[in-house]
Amino acid sequence: MGKRFKNKETIMNECRMCKGQLEEQRVTRVQEYQGQWYIIENLPALVCRQCGDIYYTPQAHDRVIDLITSDATPVRVEHVSVLDAS
Repeated sequence: MGKRFKNKETIMNECRMCKGQLEEQRVTRVQEYQGQWYIIENLPALVCRQCGDIYYTPQAHDRVIDLITSDATPVRVEHVSVLDAS
């Protein structure tokens, strides 16, 4: 689901998995909280150009927590199909 920076002073520019170059992007993250799933769009992250690994800043993690624990009104509600692969 991505890796978290240790602190905001840590600046990463190289992927820990493949050593590829990281670039700032806005991503979509799916997060479960208390049995409910949330889709968070336009979340800032660093994404590896080579392997696609995603790294989140502490601020991005804090934003996710703020969004899913607040009474904020969703911008829209989606119907999602759930499939069982067992």
